[in-house]
Amino acid sequence: RLPERAPGLSLPKVDIVDFNREQRAWADRRIHLLGPRLAEALQETVRAGDQAILLLNRRGYASYIACPDPACGWVMQCDQCDAGMVNHRATGGRSGNHHDFVRCHHCLSEQRLPAKCPLCSRRITVFGLGTQRVEEEIKGLLGSIASPDAIKRVDSDSMKGSDDFHRTLDRFASGELKVLMGTQMIAKGLDFPGVRLVGVINADTALNLPDFRSSERTFQLVSQVTGRCGRGTRSGRAIIQTFQPDAPAIQLAARHDFESFATGELAERIRFGLP
Repeated sequence: RLPERAPGLSLPKVDIVDFNREQRAWADRRIHLLGPRLAEALQETVRAGDQAILLLNRRGYASYIACPDPACGWVMQCDQCDAGMVNHRATGGRSGNHHDFVRCHHCLSEQRLPAKCPLCSRRITVFGLGTQRVEEEIKGLLGSIASPDAIKRVDSDSMKGSDDFHRTLDRFASGELKVLMGTQMIAKGLDFPGVRLVGVINADTALNLPDFRSSERTFQLVSQVTGRCGRGTRSGRAIIQTFQPDAPAIQLAARHDFESFATGELAERIRFGLP
């Protein structure tokens, strides 16, 4: 057991944020992936010259491509393996123009993003959240505080190999990068004393999967990523955005209470004959 951190270091203060309530706090009607509390904390952190790590364990730009007409009901799936397709956005050329395509994260099949529903010809709807979309929002939020080059997305799409990943970590260690945002690649093992803020964009990405391990994985990810801040002489802060603020896995991870989580989870496993 490791009941406390190394001498001189304190566990971060963790805030659980009800994302439903946060969305209603914005004055405009646009969908924001960072609520007011996390957005303000990020701006304050970067303005003070400190660093931040933001986690969203979902790649791509948007995760749901469908016909807006409920009577039609078309949802885009991979034509090779029937998994759901994910919208990705690529920026190319000096003009900075982007083009959208879709990728299956199961078999890696790719194709162009269709403009219209193949069944009823309505213009398709693309929604849901992914790391590319969060990166876009962060750059807009920090436009007057930090240059776009000080913000780096870390996922298996942006990192083509271990060399890319280690170069990114070197830039973060030197202070050249102020914000790392990405998937679980940045949730574990990083030890940078300049990180004062950790934000979890959506703690629910694994919680609702049809897998009995979903609570365990959520607890692991949240507790691991919150441990990335406050590793210097100054305390850190973690903000967890969730649509299920009362979920035991999230509540206990925020309190760093593994013993209680394991006790409850093991009892459930025994009750239902699960591994």
